[in-house]
Amino acid sequence: MEQIKLNMMKKNILFTILFTAVIAMFNSCTTPPIEAAQEAYDYNAIIPKVLGGVKGPAIAIQTFTADYTIGYYRGGSTWNWTATDATVKSVSADTRVATIEFTQYPASGIAKVTVTETTMGGKTSEPVSFDVTVKKYCPLPNGIAGLVGSWTGTDGQGADYTFESQITTEVSGTKLAVSGMGVGFITEFWGEAIVDGGTFMMTFNVDGTVDIPRQYIFTTEYEGEPYDYEIKGAGTWDNCGSAPKLLIDYDIYYPGEAKGLAATYASYLDGIGHLTADIELSGTKSAQIFTQSTPLTKVVKR
Repeated sequence: MEQIKLNMMKKNILFTILFTAVIAMFNSCTTPPIEAAQEAYDYNAIIPKVLGGVKGPAIAIQTFTADYTIGYYRGGSTWNWTATDATVKSVSADTRVATIEFTQYPASGIAKVTVTETTMGGKTSEPVSFDVTVKKYCPLPNGIAGLVGSWTGTDGQGADYTFESQITTEVSGTKLAVSGMGVGFITEFWGEAIVDGGTFMMTFNVDGTVDIPRQYIFTTEYEGEPYDYEIKGAGTWDNCGSAPKLLIDYDIYYPGEAKGLAATYASYLDGIGHLTADIELSGTKSAQIFTQSTPLTKVVKR
């Protein structure tokens, strides 16, 4: 009896070993699902299309470069970049980013950046183009010192809330100390008196751009309570006319708030969610402001 049980046990063990071996052989002959899908994928069936268009600066400065890209990935694809009235200076290793140099000023003032996608299967998409407005570059002989003085023009936003500039500038180290920006907006539109501050630092760049990192701008008083505000913005400078010009888009913020006043109350500003200073250097400071007509219902941060 014991011998029979022993023989049965040996047979079961042998069957298990044989069954395991068969399964192992079967698995070794079967392609894993991911590899099988890759092998079955027909790259020739893909019809490529540049998705979302070209992304990059819509305004460029003559003689300088800017980067342009596409906002997606596709395995196995490459992208080919060309430019009209500009030069493709370099392309990233994955071909998704092109550095474009605007060496010459186009006769029309517009350069064109174009990209196509070619798939692993060799199919190429229709070209997609992006127009870039090129601004002439006229350097400042004295650098940042050429932007010192009083500025005339406009500061604010919309038909009812655009005010005459009260902006003045002076050099502070390697930056411009800017005073008077946003005064008309905060006193007339926002209805608060400035009791402290009013000057901030603006970064001057030789490529024709300026930058205003977010920082304190002034303290106001409303119903006997003080309120601090911050500013953030960016723009360009132009020295190709009879006097230097600045074009700066910016907004004014409560400290810690992600959304500025102009963005919050854009409906009062012709739907435009930022303020703009469009100014030219002169020897006279203007203190006049326009009168607005649309009443404002504001929410005061407490």
